[in-house]
Amino acid sequence: MSKVLFFVSPTLNALADKRKGTAGNKIDCAFQHYKNSTISNLQIGACAGIAALAGRSVTMKSIAEAVAGGVKKPGMLKTFIECVRNAPTPVKVITGALAGISLLYRTYKKGTIEQKYIDRAQFVDHTFTPDNPHAVPDAYQAK
Repeated sequence: MSKVLFFVSPTLNALADKRKGTAGNKIDCAFQHYKNSTISNLQIGACAGIAALAGRSVTMKSIAEAVAGGVKKPGMLKTFIECVRNAPTPVKVITGALAGISLLYRTYKKGTIEQKYIDRAQFVDHTFTPDNPHAVPDAYQAK
């Protein structure tokens, strides 16, 4: 179950993982995963917005109308997708590459966050040994 949660949502996985030790350590880990995902999602959204702006020449008046109207406007997502499609190819390639780099960095950070909080739990439980830093304590092994 934990492996499925790791791919679906690292935030939920942090709360369900028995190797994380105390509840405070689990909550800290979940918060770090949530922060990591939020930052990455904002970066990817910004890349998509840049591509959409490049695809359509937008005046300040239409930007103000779009912000005031919000997402409630029917067909707004369709219009956004069309703007991204109309963007020049170099802009699409650059923004796609930036989004990919953001996803790669998110994945890297996910692994380092996991390891940090597993190591922290092992130090608290006094089960960390330099010979085998990834050993699972007897109390947490599957029965």
